[in-house]
Amino acid sequence: MSVITSDHGDYLGDHWKGEKDLFHEPSVKVPLIIYDPSKKANPTRGATCDGLVESIDLAATFVSYAAGEYPDHIIEGKSLLPFLYGETPDEWRKYAISEYDYSATNVAKTLNIKPKDARLFMVATKKWKFMHSLGGFRPMLFDLINDPNELIDLGDDPQFADIRKKLYRYLF
Repeated sequence: MSVITSDHGDYLGDHWKGEKDLFHEPSVKVPLIIYDPSKKANPTRGATCDGLVESIDLAATFVSYAAGEYPDHIIEGKSLLPFLYGETPDEWRKYAISEYDYSATNVAKTLNIKPKDARLFMVATKKWKFMHSLGGFRPMLFDLINDPNELIDLGDDPQFADIRKKLYRYLF
C-alpha cells in the first residue's frame, strides 16, 4: 500500500489570509491518495471519496491492512479499507473535529489572549462547518452547500441557533 498525504494547507491569499489561521477549506483540507495494490481495490481505482476522513484514520487503515483487525481501544481512527474496496463502512462518522492552538502567535499577543484561551475548535459535517473559539469570541458557522467558499458567516444569525446547538453537542 502506498499513501501520499501532507500537513494541512495554508490560505495563500484565500479569505485574505496567509497561513492556517482559521478552519476554512483551503487550510483544513489535506490531500490523501491511497494506492492499494490488491485486486480487492480494483472497483475503486481512480475514484474519489467524500467521506469525513481524518488523518487519525491512517493508523487504523495500516494496521487493518497488515493484520486484519486493529485495537479500537488504542487506535482512535477508523480503517479506510471499506472505502478502498467499494463498501459502505458501518456507522461512519457524522462529523469531524479539529483544533488549533494559536497561543504562540502574534495574533494571540495582539488580541491580548491568555495562552489557555488561544484555541479554536472546528466541527464539520458534510453540510455545516462550525468554529468555536475560547477567549470570548462568538462562534462562526458556514453552510457548505449554499456557501461553499465560506464567505457568509451565520455564527450570530438567530435563524441558525438550533444548528449551532447541535454542532456544540458534537464538539462537547
